[in-house]
Amino acid sequence: MTHSRTPSPATTAQQPDGQLARPLSAEAFATRVAIHQPRVLRFAAAFLGDRHLAEDVVQEAFGRLFEHRSRYPLDDLFGPYLVKTVARLCIDQRRVRQAEDRRVKQVEPRSVPSPAATAANREVDDLVALAVGQLPDRERACFLLTVCEGFSYRDAADTLSLSYAEVNNAIHRARMLLRASLTTIVEGQR
Repeated sequence: MTHSRTPSPATTAQQPDGQLARPLSAEAFATRVAIHQPRVLRFAAAFLGDRHLAEDVVQEAFGRLFEHRSRYPLDDLFGPYLVKTVARLCIDQRRVRQAEDRRVKQVEPRSVPSPAATAANREVDDLVALAVGQLPDRERACFLLTVCEGFSYRDAADTLSLSYAEVNNAIHRARMLLRASLTTIVEGQR
């Protein structure tokens, strides 16, 4: 009894009728590229708003399809696979550009405040620090951990060996006391 060896699905795509598809030859692949390239290039350029970037994305899509041409039935479905690949690469590229834009905006120089504004800010900082320093210990600790250090109420409760409700109440009291203290200071300066 002889065993015939069938290609594995990892190397050859299976067609809907259950038969294995043969990978596209390089010539057949090039023919399909020539047919579909103008359409996907228009799509990518419209999506990305940059013709050069679109060309790079389309070229990458062709490279990926060629590299994996034995996995998919590209003979019949080259267009849909190509469009899907280009669309996904465009979405990825847009996400990368948006992330870069956000990073650049964070680094952009901000206007430098005047010496008078700097002095006024220092004075306000000093007044707030004085008011926080006058809070009772529990309220001050809860306020500083959550508002200034960014702890969650749960983390502050664990750190201070308090219940969540105790932290919540202490922060509420701290805000009320700070509001009253700072209002008195601001009104006294008018």
